[in-house]
This record gives sequence, structure tokens and C-alpha cells, in this order.
Amino acid sequence: SYAEVAQLAERHLAKVEAAGSNPVFRSTWRRGGVATQRSAKPCTPVRFRSSPPIFMIAITGSGEFLSSMIDVDLQLLSYLNDEPYVLSFSTAAGKESADRLSYWENLAQVHFAKLGVEHKHIDARNKTDLNKNSVLEELKKANFVYFSGGSPTHLYDSIHDSLFFEELINVERRGIVAGCSAGAMIMGEKMIKGIGLNYLPNTIVIPHYGESFYSWISNTVKMLNRGKYKLLCLEKDTYFIKDGEELRVLGKQNVHIIYKKEHHTFSNGDTINPSLLK
Repeated sequence: SYAEVAQLAERHLAKVEAAGSNPVFRSTWRRGGVATQRSAKPCTPVRFRSSPPIFMIAITGSGEFLSSMIDVDLQLLSYLNDEPYVLSFSTAAGKESADRLSYWENLAQVHFAKLGVEHKHIDARNKTDLNKNSVLEELKKANFVYFSGGSPTHLYDSIHDSLFFEELINVERRGIVAGCSAGAMIMGEKMIKGIGLNYLPNTIVIPHYGESFYSWISNTVKMLNRGKYKLLCLEKDTYFIKDGEELRVLGKQNVHIIYKKEHHTFSNGDTINPSLLK
């Protein structure tokens, strides 16, 4: 049963929760990959598209706020209809140390400053913090929300069944809800442990796919592939984007959809048949 498979995989989840999505904080892990676009200079103006409203989520396996994502995030921001107002949340790391939370905040501040967009990092560590009036008012003004790594279960527990989640749906209707690692895992119907927010029905999101630092991921995928859910496996520095009914890939590596004996791989610019996740 899925419950038995999840129980086998659960012991690995602590490794995700301990390291978050970016193990450079605790390791000498190095990033690779070749840029698919020219490097952006700090404060490079972002061109915004003129088109009907978007209903978009964008999730990646790892790499949030690092230099390797500058080009990719610049292009992602260009999908917005209006000038971006970005909110970043390190809520997934809300149970971690003050130093760790400061790490995420500083990384986000530097990253979005380089992109030249208006940004505010929200210090919200749990559901109570997320539902403060001050946070909800900021959320009403934002058109780009980013959830960084940490514990997917803590992030889900903080968001679901809340005023914050109701307002987050409005952000998706006018802009982009993005996430990395734990912030990506919560978007599926199921997670390795527990349920997700169901932005992607019938799907389990697997971050860090193909990374040697997370070598256990491949065994987890094999175990979960016995169940009924499609596995959306995300490599670093690469977004899986759901824009209304359209699915596509943006970034430097690959996105994989695995189900039983089927394994589909997609790279930058590819569109994905939605039936693969149904």
C-alpha cells in the first residue's frame, strides 16, 4: 500500500528537513550546469508581458537564491503582467535556528536585489505568523511569492486551512507562486510523508533529483513508484511551470515524470502533455 511505501521512505525525509534545499550551508557541494541565457547584470530591467491574467506555479528541485538561478529567475519574472512585488518565505525552516533563518533571509535579499525587483522577506515561522494581518496585507499586494527549503511537513501544516492559503490562491490568479525543495514538495497531492496542497493532483513532487548529495532520492523514487501517484522529479536550477493548463520547463537541467515503467525527461523550452500527470 502507499502507506507502507511512505513509511519506508519517511526515514529519508529527515535528510531533506535537515539540509533544506541548499546544502552549501553545511557542505562543500558544488553546482554545475551551463547557462541557457546570458548572465543578467544587477538591476537589469525586467520586461513584463502584456497578456491575459496568468494562473501559475513554478517549482524547482534546488538552487533557490543562488547565482546559478539569476538568469532563470529573470526569465520567470518576465511572465508577470505587472512589475513584480516579490515576497519570500523561509517558513519551511521555521523550526530551525535563528542563524539558519538569517541565512535564508540574507540569501533572498541579495538575490532579488541583483534582479532589480521590489522584494520583501517575511519572517513567518509558523501558521500563527502567516495569518497575521500584516502578512496578509503584504500578500494582497504581491504578485510573486517564493517558498524556500526546509521541512515540507512544517510548511504544509503552516499554510493549509488558513486565511493565508485563501489569499495565496489570489496571488496565483494574478501572478506566480514559486517554491524550491520543501516549497516544491507541498504543491503535489501527496508528499513523501503526508498530503500536499494539491496544486498538482495525482502527483508526488520529488526535489533534488540526480544530486549526489541526496543519493537516497533514487531509492525513494523506486519505492514510491509502486503506488498510484505520478512522480514529478525536479533537478536543480530548473523550474517545472504550470501556467493554467499548460505545462513547460524553464532552466538549465531537466524535469522527469516517472510512473511505473514510464520515464519521460524534459528540458528547457519543452512543453509537457498534461495527460502525463493525470
